[in-house]
Amino acid sequence: MDATLRQLVSRREWMLGLIGLSAFQIGSFSNPPLATPDVTLYNTAYIDLAKVAGQLGMKYNLSKDSVDGVFSSQWTKVRFKKDSRLLLLNDYKIYLGFAVALHRGRLYLSVHDFDKAIKPLLTPQVFTNRPQLKTIVIDPGHGGKNPGCINKSLSMVEKDLTLDLSRRLQRLLETRGYNVHLTRNSDITVENRNRALFANQMKADLFVCVHFNAVESRSVSGIETYTFTPRNQPSTARSRMVEEDRKAFPPNSHDAWSTLSAFYVQRQMIKTMGGIDRGLKKARFSMMIDLKCPGFLVEGGFFSNFEEASKIKTVKHRIRLAESITNGITTYHKTLKRISNPT
Repeated sequence: MDATLRQLVSRREWMLGLIGLSAFQIGSFSNPPLATPDVTLYNTAYIDLAKVAGQLGMKYNLSKDSVDGVFSSQWTKVRFKKDSRLLLLNDYKIYLGFAVALHRGRLYLSVHDFDKAIKPLLTPQVFTNRPQLKTIVIDPGHGGKNPGCINKSLSMVEKDLTLDLSRRLQRLLETRGYNVHLTRNSDITVENRNRALFANQMKADLFVCVHFNAVESRSVSGIETYTFTPRNQPSTARSRMVEEDRKAFPPNSHDAWSTLSAFYVQRQMIKTMGGIDRGLKKARFSMMIDLKCPGFLVEGGFFSNFEEASKIKTVKHRIRLAESITNGITTYHKTLKRISNPT
């Protein structure tokens, strides 16, 4: 970071409380910083974490055992761990595409993760294809012949509650001036690929998929949010690349903004709802595969966990969940405005 930009950042420190991220998020570049690889490990290009911290204008500390690396600024702390795909941004969980690697006593981050995870969250102003946010399409998961998760003991069916939550979210967003559409507004079957096509038809600026979770273990609980997996990365559920990972899909043109919007929403849901933070993750969901705008998928809790499902069943809980998603989207919109009109 040059001296002029450092001064610019210093003058704007007071704004950090509004966004909760790095000072480096305010300002602008003529061109993004170049992620030049330092080493190739496991057939993947990596960059020294110390260099990344330097490009971000943040302090860097490596633990004595070279296991933990931390970036820090006045308002932001980013924690990395050797051999882990999990990073903590101000203690909020984000899953990388590749594990942080130890090489000759130094920690390295994959170049893909620098470009697709770190830059969107800490320096979104380096991306030039900044979207507007006027039209939002909400996708209530399942419907019709596809019920989704079922909790028989509580008489809960996912397709009913995703629609209820989506309608509440629609009303809240409309009160804030957004043009909002639902992919379904009744109990009908919508093929997954038609959901993104509908968003494209509506010229959506943001696509929000609403779901709830279920697994065999009844002890698992928490909230997680997914973006579409970037090209040349494995999805969070896998650690190894497959052939599909090398393909580019339409939503990959909007990776940065999907990541930023999804992070704000996941962060706000955890702040508002409490519970377990299961993190910001990546998957190539079929309902997003043809999407031509930023988008993410929310998993608002587990039907398979009795305590969490009991909360989800209540109107009060779903109202709070809709409010938290709305507030996360509003924060994303404020950031888009701020980086488009720096003062």
